[in-house]
Amino acid sequence: MARIRILLTCLAAGLVLAAFPQASDSSEVRLNHYSFTLGTGWTHYVDNLENGNGDITKDFIGVSLKFFWEPEYRLSLGLETGYYKLFRTTHQFGDTVAHADRNVVPLLLLVRMRIIDNFHLGAGMGLAFVQNKLSGVGDEVVTKTNSLANFQLSASYLYPVGRMFRVGGEAKAFHFAAMDDWMYSLQALVAVRF
Repeated sequence: MARIRILLTCLAAGLVLAAFPQASDSSEVRLNHYSFTLGTGWTHYVDNLENGNGDITKDFIGVSLKFFWEPEYRLSLGLETGYYKLFRTTHQFGDTVAHADRNVVPLLLLVRMRIIDNFHLGAGMGLAFVQNKLSGVGDEVVTKTNSLANFQLSASYLYPVGRMFRVGGEAKAFHFAAMDDWMYSLQALVAVRF
């Protein structure tokens, strides 16, 4: 019984020493970093319309901008914004051609965690500013909606190129609560870490 206690104590001490590096380690690692990330790529809008989807274009190029504070080795906290066109449709009514678009600008608080080397999983929640525009029938009509309970899930790979730069890609899914719709995105990323 005493041997088991000694063995368990040694095992626990070894795990603690392995899990928390000491200040006297030979490698100097700065834990507090910041980064800016610019992303652009394909977006696809998934709506909840049951019919009338035949004339809607839902694939566009979107742009995102992220700022991260990296206070420790694995965790990053940040903000994201961007510009995404969700859909565009054109209909002809006699001699008149009508165009309708929907654009969104999200403003999200993000939490990102490095899972393995250069691979991150993230989640975010926040606001989205939705703009609907109808043109072609008289004056242009613009409506704006604020969507409050939105969330995002993402997976990204950022490969270091030099000391400050990283390049990679990201797959993410947005849910817009005001419309109960989804948007998926695949983006190429360029990050500057300082």
